[in-house]
Order: sequence, then structure tokens, then C-alpha cells
Amino acid sequence: MNSQKKRKDMGPACTWSLLSKHKAASSSLASFSWKELTGYREVFRKHLKEKYQKIGVDKCYLHGKHIKSRLLVVKEHCISEKPACGIPQQDNFIEMEHVFDPEEDGSSSPKTVVLQGCAGIGKTAVVHKFMFDWAAGIVTPGRFDYLIYVNCREISHIAKLSAADLIAKTFQDINGPILDVIPVYPEKLLFILDGFPELQYPVCDQEEDLSANLQEKKPVETLLRSFVRKKLFPESSLLITARPTTMKKLHSLLKQPIQAEILWFTDAEKKAYFLSQFSGANAAMRVFYGLRENEGLDIMSALPIISWMICRVLQSQGDGDRTLMRSLKTMTDVYLFYFSKCLKTLTGISVWKGQSCLWGLCSLAAEGLQNQQVLFQVSDLRRHGIGVYDTNCTFLNHFLKKVESGVSVYTFLHFSFQEFLSAVFYALKNDSSWMFFDQVGKTWQEIFQQYGKGFSSLTIQFLFGLLHKGKGKTVETTFGRKVSPGLREELLKWTEKEIKDKSSRLQTEPMDLFRCLYEIQEEEYAKRIIAELESIILLQPTYTKMDILAMSFCVKSSHSHLSVSLKCQHLLGFEEEDRASAFMPPTLTLNQPFQLRNLPVSPLHLLCQALRNPYCKIKDLKLIFCHLTASCGRDLSLVFETNQYLTDLEFVKNTLEDSGMKLLCEGLKQPNCILQTLRLYRCLISSASCGALAAVLSTNQWLTELEFSETKLEASALKLLCDGLKDPNCKLQKLKLCASFLPESSETVCKYLASVLTCNPNLTELDLSENPLGDTGVKYLCEGLRHSNCKMEKLELSECSLSAACCKSLAQVLSSTRSLTKLLLINNKIEDLGLKLLCEGLKQPDCQLKDLALWTCHLTGECCQDLCNALYTNEHLRDLDLSDNALGDEGMQVLCEGLKHPSCKLQTLWLAECYLTDACCGALASVLSRNENLTLLDLSGNDLRDFGVQMLCDALIHPICKLQTFYIDTDHLHEETFRKIEALKMSKPGITW
Repeated sequence: MNSQKKRKDMGPACTWSLLSKHKAASSSLASFSWKELTGYREVFRKHLKEKYQKIGVDKCYLHGKHIKSRLLVVKEHCISEKPACGIPQQDNFIEMEHVFDPEEDGSSSPKTVVLQGCAGIGKTAVVHKFMFDWAAGIVTPGRFDYLIYVNCREISHIAKLSAADLIAKTFQDINGPILDVIPVYPEKLLFILDGFPELQYPVCDQEEDLSANLQEKKPVETLLRSFVRKKLFPESSLLITARPTTMKKLHSLLKQPIQAEILWFTDAEKKAYFLSQFSGANAAMRVFYGLRENEGLDIMSALPIISWMICRVLQSQGDGDRTLMRSLKTMTDVYLFYFSKCLKTLTGISVWKGQSCLWGLCSLAAEGLQNQQVLFQVSDLRRHGIGVYDTNCTFLNHFLKKVESGVSVYTFLHFSFQEFLSAVFYALKNDSSWMFFDQVGKTWQEIFQQYGKGFSSLTIQFLFGLLHKGKGKTVETTFGRKVSPGLREELLKWTEKEIKDKSSRLQTEPMDLFRCLYEIQEEEYAKRIIAELESIILLQPTYTKMDILAMSFCVKSSHSHLSVSLKCQHLLGFEEEDRASAFMPPTLTLNQPFQLRNLPVSPLHLLCQALRNPYCKIKDLKLIFCHLTASCGRDLSLVFETNQYLTDLEFVKNTLEDSGMKLLCEGLKQPNCILQTLRLYRCLISSASCGALAAVLSTNQWLTELEFSETKLEASALKLLCDGLKDPNCKLQKLKLCASFLPESSETVCKYLASVLTCNPNLTELDLSENPLGDTGVKYLCEGLRHSNCKMEKLELSECSLSAACCKSLAQVLSSTRSLTKLLLINNKIEDLGLKLLCEGLKQPDCQLKDLALWTCHLTGECCQDLCNALYTNEHLRDLDLSDNALGDEGMQVLCEGLKHPSCKLQTLWLAECYLTDACCGALASVLSRNENLTLLDLSGNDLRDFGVQMLCDALIHPICKLQTFYIDTDHLHEETFRKIEALKMSKPGITW
């Protein structure tokens, strides 16, 4: 009875008793024999199996019958570079039946699993199938005794509920003391929260209202939060289904969740589904292959609800509708197509009567949406003009269904039907002949803010789609009313206002906006909206093929020069099929080499189509964690044949493979390619790929910046790259090779680079930070830097395992080259001796260095005299960073003598964490009151108190002082000092603190 003791220790959250007041929980357990407990479990299993077997027949689409529920484990609602949630590999896919399997060590601790998916993906169907399979003993045998299912939408309109109410509802059809039996083993319970709502309150609010009392009635949102936060049943497991829009707030409430994405149909799964829906294979295949004639519809039909609607219509319609399908581009098109075709199936009643039913459904849907209601009584239907006799007609069965209990309660076949009809209601609301307006008081703007939080609302997306100019006639013939003539301009102007407002724009997920713009299908309007955006940053764990289609539509005709960052773990729906894209332009299919044509469809196919548009002005494209493949190189290569605007391309943690990189490089060699910057961060690059890049360097006249960061390169790969850099035609100016050398090859690579510097006068910036160059490697490099052909201006050698031994060579570079203006040696063990050698170079008349960074270089106050002497003679140095070095007060006082010298033209001085106290503030104050050049001083991280800060404030107010930025720590200052600072801010408002 260890579990009993554990429950007792946990308090009321785990000792829930629904027994009478005269019984205790412990006596409850004693009153049931093992045989009785087993019997109740079997009764429940049998009931559940029968229930969901019946639902399976009635369900509007049961793709679970034909397809295994394959999930993509996302794990976290963020992008992390840690292996736990990095780029998904093959083992990140899991079948639904295994999500609650025991751990590797055999333990079965409570799990919280979130199934995420867009509307119509089949979240509820997956859960119902899981429950049926559990009841049949197919999945998680022995793991759970009871599954407690809660349809969150069905309870959302109720004012207050308790946990006991939810559980009682689950077992309302079962006789016996089931409520006494359930809490016996809480670790054997699985609570299923289906359709978790968009939370109305901030995550931090109402935390104190969460309840562990199972009998206490709470608002529905508070009750659901109590489950998610594990205030209720902490020993039990949770299965939650939610739309992506819900995840932002929900994820912060969860404790170590397993987050999984329900995948769209693959082509094979879609084919299996179509075969199951038609009586003959030929008919099914005609529809299946017919979809490929319409790229947008082919993509949308990977969503189960869309496939179901298409099959439902075409099962009873002729070839004319198959032709009409070619014009369907958007979700709104498909839903409108479905409703219009259902109207044509009327038998025995007039079209007007059918339209009357649809009108009533529209107002019913809108009222329900306003009140967060999905279950409707017969009285609700009557109020909206739908009689009881109507509910039995075949026509309404296309849209409504009776809830499984015997009570006359109805709901829409799918929640998206309610959202679509609500959008129709608002599109037609201003029609003077419309009925039932008094039932729905809220405007579409209020729904926009209340439901779905903006552009993410499916209702709002449908509203955009209904307002397309070309849909007015279809809407009128289907619903018998005209679209409000002024609503379209009202919505479009309102959208422009939302995007122009910075605070609203920051709260808008760009992809939600793209979906709305895609639905309305008006390129000129999309241009106007996208023109308000300088950059587009997409940062979700997953994006679907439909998402990329919507984004591509919006950016293909952008007039403004856009920066686009696509950062995700996985692009869903881009299966690597053994065929070239069916939608690739015929000219490309015919003219490109076989190796280009024979590659499968790539995840970037749709985006690249947009980039090929001559009006697309995306200038900066970042592809981060996108799980790219070789075929992406093919599609990007084709972009560079025609694109005249893309100048900056960045890959982060992507694997194009050698074949993909070679194909990309073929595009970079095209005469029309104007790419100027190519960045490869944490990518896998082989010698073969570097050879292809070297060929680009020798032919591309535009490429001026190349970066490899945290991309390990073999010595042979770097040699090939250097061969390209030495080509006379190479125009590269900036080369960044951070954390890219292997330790054993660093010295050899430095020799290769030195040979480049002797013959390439175009290369002006070199960053070799975070490589183990060592002193010997830098000495080789300096030989090239001193060559007369070398025009190096900026050299970064931070964290390169350097010591004082290489500083003589660096000093020789400083004294012999007039081009070098910036030298960064951050986080190297230079020490005082090394700086002494560098200062000898700084004092030479040919030294033109302006920027010297010696942050964390193990310096002490002993070096300050050498720096002081350099400042006496060097008139070029403008920026000096000595942060995180133990200079101390005495060293600072010495340095200040150099700072006061007339030859010193230093403008920015960084002294953070240099072990300074008030003792040096007099010397610093003297500098501030005499030096007219210093504009920035950083003293943060030092032990400056009131006396020292007040001295500095007195100096800052001096008219000679030109300081504009001043950093100090103010945590320990007293009120008098703060008053002095405030007075200084008033007299010199231009200073940034």
C-alpha cells in the first residue's frame, strides 16, 4: 500500500474522495476487493470501446482507420541548440500508441503530452482512436486503469465547474460506485483535455486561484489551469490537444511536457484515404491525380478535413465539379465549395428553404462563437429559425450532428464549420434583410480581439477569404445575400492600421498575417501590407507546407527590400518523393540538366518559386534549423539564374550535403547572381563542397563576404578554399573562419592563409576567432600580413590561444602596415609583457591602428605605463577596450596621464571590471575635465561608491567634457548621489547612462 501512503503525504490533491461524508478514503479502498476493482475497469473499457466504435462510424473523417497516427516530437515550444530539442532526426518521429510507453529503465512516471495541430488535422480523431485502442487493449496495456476525457470546448461556456463534475460526466452512463473507485490509484489515470482553449489571462495571473480541492467549483479556465499546473492529480498523466495559437501561453504552464505535432497526410496516406472513400479505385485515383493539377489544393488536401470535404462532394457529383476544383486555391474556397455543393443536393425542399437553414446556421455559429458555446439545444436552433423538423433532414446532416447522448443536443460536424459560418455571418451582417442580428451583439473587430487573438483566428482568416472580389457571386448564390459592400475596404484599412502600429505589429505572428493575406488572394493589397515590414522573422518549431505557400504568396511581389529569417526545427509536408516537382515551371523541367530534374521536391520549393518572381525584392534570407536537403541546393541554384535582389544568404545548422552545395554553387556562378554575402554557421562542409565554393570565388564578381562559423573544416578543404582566394578574379573582401579549424591543422592553415595575403589585395577583413592558432600559427600569418600586397584593415584573433610570444610579430605588423586599423585580441593570455611589445608597434609613425580590443588579456597595472607612453605619441587610436583586466587604481592613475596628453585622440574607453575604486576617480575626473575627444566611458562592474561617482559627476558638468555615454553601476549609491546624477541629466540631457 505504498501508493496509499504517498497519496496521504501529498494532501488533498491526491486523496480526493467522492464518497459520502461519513466515509474516509482509506475505508473506501478497504471496501473494494481486487476482483471488484478489476470488474469496474473492465466495465469501463467495454463501455468506452462501444462508445468510440460508434463515434468512429459517425465521425466526419476518420483517417485513423486507414493511417497510423505518426507524430513529430517537438519537445519544446522554442528553438534550442541543445541536442534535446535540436534538429529532429528520424528517431523524433513516434507513433501515437507509444507516447505513454515506459522509460528505458522500465519506470512509468507521470507524463504530460501535448498534441499540437492546426484546425482539421485530426486531433480529436487521433485521441478517439487512442481511446478506442486502449479500450481494446491494443495500446499501453497495464499503464492506465481509466481515461477521463474532457472536451474543453463543450464546457467553455459553463460559469463554474469542479474536477468532480468533469469526472462524473465521463462515467455518467456507467452504473456502480465508479466515483469511489477511480481515485484509488491516481498514477493509473490519464486525463485527456481535448481542444484546450486560447487562455484569456496572462500566465502569471490567477496563480493563487488554482485549486487542489476536487469538489471546489471554479471558472473553467482556472479549473483547466489547475490540471495543467498539476495542482490537481499531480500523480496522473495528461494528454492535451491544442492549436498552435494556444501553445504560447499553454507551454509556460506545463512541467516538462512532451510536445508532438500531428503530421499532415503524406501522398501515400492521402491516396489510401481516397481509396477508402470511393467505391472504385479508378474514381479515387482520378480525383487523387486531379489534385496535382492545382498546387494549392494539392497542398491543402493533405489536411484530413479538406480531403474529407472533397470526397464528400465528389462522391455524389460529376466531372464538372472535378473541373471546378482546379480553381480552388484557399481554405475559404474549399469550404465555400462544400457548402454550395451541399445546397445542390436538396431534395423535397426549395433552395430558398435550404438557404434559410444556412442563414440560421450562420447566426447560430456566430452566437456560439461569441459565447464560447459549441453545444446547442433545440431551443437554440429555433431561435435562429431552424425548426425541429429541419434537424432530421439530410441537408442539415452535412453540417450538424447530434451529440452521442440521447438528449436533443446538437453541435457542428467540425468546429471549423462553426468558424466558417461565423465569418459568413459577419461578411453578410450589414445586409438589411438579414434576420437574427439581435442574437449576436459583437462586431468582427471584437471577435478579432477576443477569439484567437488576432490574425490567428480561423474566423478572421475565413472573413478575409470571403471578401475577395471574385467570391461575391458564389456567396450570394449559396447564402442568398450579398457581401456587405463596405466591409472589404473597412477590413483592409483596419489591417493596414494594425500593421503600421508598432505595438500591434510586435504582437502579430507574421505567419498568421500571411494566412489572412493568402486567403484574400489580392497581390496588390499584399504588397501594401508587406511594404510596412522591414523584416520577417519566423521562429516556430514547425511550419507546414501550407504556411510556406502563404508566405511565398505574400513576399513574391514585395516592393520593399525585405529581410527574411526562417527558423524552425522542421518543415512539414515536404516528403522526399522519388519524383521531380509536378509544379516546376516547364521551361526549367526541360532545360535543366538531368541531375537537377531528377531530385525530389525540396522544402524550399515554394519559397524559391517566390524568389524567382522578378518583383520579389527579398534582399536577405536566413535559413536556420530548416533540415534542408540536397534538393534545396537545386532550387536555390535556379533562383540565382534570374533574381536581381537577393544579396545576403545565411545557413545555420543545415546539411545541404555535397551534391546540394555543388548545385548551389552552380547558381552562384551564374552571371545574373548578385549575392554579396554567404554565411555558413554550424553546417557540415566537406572538401568537395569547399572545392565548389573555390570555383565560385574565382568567377563571381559580386561575392564580397564569406563566413564559416563553428563549421569544422579539414585542412584539405581550407587549402581548396585558399586556392580560390588566390585567384586573380576573386573579389572577396571579408573572410570569417570562426571556430572552424581542427587543432592539428591550425598551423598548416595559417600558412595557407599567409600565402593568400601575399597575393590578394582585395581581402581587407579576416576573423579567425575561436581557433587554436597558437603563437606559431600567428607568426606564420604575420608574414603574410607584412607583405606589400596585403591591404588588411581589420584582424580578429580573439580566443586563439595566444601569449606574449606572438606579440613581437604582431607589433612588427603594426609598425610596417598602414592599412590595419582594427585589431581584436580578446580573451588571450597576452599579459603585461605582450602588451609592452604591442605598444612598441603602436608608437611607430606608420601605425594607423584606430581600434584595439584587449578584453580579458590577463593584464595588470604594470602595463599602464607602456600604454601611457603609446598614447603620448599615437594620434590615431580611437577605441581602446581594457575590460576584465586587473588594472587597479594605481594603474588607472598612470593611464590617466596618457589620456590627458594633447596627442591622445581616444574617443571610447572600456574599463568594465578593472578592479577600480573611488581612489582613481580623482584622476579620471581630471581626464574628463581636460579631454575634449572622449565620448564614451564604461566603468561598470567596478567598486565605485558615492564619493567617487560624485567627483565624476562634477567633472562631467564641465563645459570641456564632451562625454555622451557613461556606464556605471548605481545599485549601491545613496540618495544624495542620485540627486546629483539627476541634476546632471537635466543640465546635460545628451548623456546616455
